[in-house]
Amino acid sequence: MRITRWLGRGVGAASVAIGVAACGGGGASPVIAVYSSFGSVQCSGGGTTLTHLQQSLVAAGIQVLASRCGLDGVVRPALCGAPDGRIAIFDIDEPAAAVALFLGFALLSTLPGATHDDCP
Repeated sequence: MRITRWLGRGVGAASVAIGVAACGGGGASPVIAVYSSFGSVQCSGGGTTLTHLQQSLVAAGIQVLASRCGLDGVVRPALCGAPDGRIAIFDIDEPAAAVALFLGFALLSTLPGATHDDCP
């Protein structure tokens, strides 16, 4: 919750990442899952790729520990052109979460109904 307030106040992603990293103790960082929608729609697909989304994290200096595809678990009507709920899921070190959120990713824990699915 504090991270989103910092981001809302316009604090730079690097400053937030440093502040979050400084709070941790020694040893390995905990791993956290973040996700982003592929932007694909029912009937026609489209959207971006797992590789493209992963590259956006890596370009921001975030090490991706694992990646997979999934569904957001949101019930929606079957309607051509409506979002299909496909998401890309990435495991990253917890201190990097603030930067990922700044880039538009969200915490997977906010989607309690999310499931893993085969990547196209």
